[in-house]
Amino acid sequence: MSVIGHNHIRKVENFDAYEVLAHPLPSRDDRVFRRHEPEGSNVSITYASHDVRIARPTGIGSKGRMAILMHHGRGRFAIEFYESALPIAAALLSLPEREQYALAYAIFEQADECADGARAAEARRWADAFADGRIRKRRSGGKRYVHIETPAEKAIRLS
Repeated sequence: MSVIGHNHIRKVENFDAYEVLAHPLPSRDDRVFRRHEPEGSNVSITYASHDVRIARPTGIGSKGRMAILMHHGRGRFAIEFYESALPIAAALLSLPEREQYALAYAIFEQADECADGARAAEARRWADAFADGRIRKRRSGGKRYVHIETPAEKAIRLS
């Protein structure tokens, strides 16, 4: 899907490359959250279609990393966090099951939303550069390179 800092959300075929550390709320029925409204009515929010797991990658070079695995209607996705997330992982694993699920879900969704925003901002940057005529192409060693020049670089080039 996208890159967020050094963390990468990606679609995976299965979760075989991960050692599951916690599988909060494995039953679909447990993933229904009820909120009591002041008027006496109950509001139910269901996350039954979103299965979340907290895991550790098992591949070479994955020591000191953790992952949040998400399985829902669009498929299976994994977001891996590097060494800086280990204190977060310890705190996450020490929480009760419902809070583990809620926090892991929130982290995953926030990362996905940030990635969408970053993609939109980059698309907007390229669209603005195209409209301003600031996209430059060059060849070197049989390869083509494309970059966006700054407005200052464009002013120098045109002067």
